[in-house]
Amino acid sequence: MKKILGLLMIFTVLLTVGCGSDNESSKLPNFPAAPVEVKNEKFDIDVYLDATVSMQGYTTLAAGNLYRTLPDMLDELGSSMGAIKFYSFGAKIKPLEGREYRKFTTPEPYVETITAISNVVDAADTSHLSVIVTDLFESDADWSNVVQKIRGKFFENNLAVGVIGIKNSFKGKIFDVGLNAATFDYDSFDYPHKFRPFYLLIMGNEFNVKYFMEKFKDRQNLPNDTEYLLLVKNLSAVSNSLVDQEVLEMDNMFREDKYDAAKEGIREFGIKSFNDPATFVLNFKREVPLGACPFDFDLRSKVEVLTPENDEWQPLYEKEFPVKIAAPEEEDQNISLDNDFYAEIKPVEDSENTFTLKLVFTPDKILKRENVNFVNVSVNPTGKSYKLPPWVEAWSMANTDISPESFDGAKTVNLHRVLGSLKDSLYSAESPNLINLNFVFYER
Repeated sequence: MKKILGLLMIFTVLLTVGCGSDNESSKLPNFPAAPVEVKNEKFDIDVYLDATVSMQGYTTLAAGNLYRTLPDMLDELGSSMGAIKFYSFGAKIKPLEGREYRKFTTPEPYVETITAISNVVDAADTSHLSVIVTDLFESDADWSNVVQKIRGKFFENNLAVGVIGIKNSFKGKIFDVGLNAATFDYDSFDYPHKFRPFYLLIMGNEFNVKYFMEKFKDRQNLPNDTEYLLLVKNLSAVSNSLVDQEVLEMDNMFREDKYDAAKEGIREFGIKSFNDPATFVLNFKREVPLGACPFDFDLRSKVEVLTPENDEWQPLYEKEFPVKIAAPEEEDQNISLDNDFYAEIKPVEDSENTFTLKLVFTPDKILKRENVNFVNVSVNPTGKSYKLPPWVEAWSMANTDISPESFDGAKTVNLHRVLGSLKDSLYSAESPNLINLNFVFYER
């Protein structure tokens, strides 16, 4: 498994098509798939600066201080993407007019005693990109509330969350540490290994989140340690169209253009015999987005079929199956379809980041004769195999009974639990897709 971990493909397809009689059509089911990327489109950005006293220490030292350049950097970056507005928050959110945000490069504005990130999530406009600058410290109960709100507002609406972690010089107080809610004075001096992390929590449209993170990385030219995490349902750096991929093989099925869907980047298929296995094989490229969560090769494929009845789409079939990961040199085998469906992923020899996807199924077992069949095939890592990047654990410290001698200000208390709860929330809302294919099948 470990030898081929780096070969796992990430592939997402968006298909939407109208089907019906010659005189009327009905929309296909709204299966979540990769949104279409719109290039060069401007979007609004709202930046929320954490004004609690625990953030003050990031402003006090000159050496190794990216934080003091951050407001201007965000203003420049956001203005290149669209309109940008700044806010501060503690218990309440306050708009920052003009260049008032520049005051947050000094210690004076950091006077709030309550960090209510949940209020920011409530106020966030999902049509904008929201960026929260914070040290990611909340009590377990408060953070649980934040996660539930992010799930309902963002993950359940096919939106994304990104995290950028940056280590910065720090001299100040750190509050509510350990079981006794202790307060510690911490001074990193100008030692990079003692720098304290702060975070940008980014929420919004998948492509806007990815674009912002990539452009931030391009502009972050200081030596401060910087790490990235992307939590998104579609585990691909780009959106792919089925018509752009090389189809290698079709057996017992044929291209059908009954509804002229090809012009929309869609392929429809007819079935020759419902009693015999049908095979579909194609090649595709893999591209991993910045900050994507790693995962093992413990994969499951989910197959869902719907058919129209009384002008509504009704579920016909739904099952999950294991996915076979084949080595490049492994010969094709005769496939038993006792389980109705078979999915296989194989890297292509001598072709970097290119993979083969093979699907085999017996139509009579999963489709309805003499009808239109809408089929969604998704492949997902299991919950145990979908993991946080290693840097999260390295930057995290357990919230136990911490003494001044054992306290490490270069780490964030409970970071692994905080970001792990976000990851788990995404997975429970809608499993991240390695493959998400939507097909339309007809009987010949």
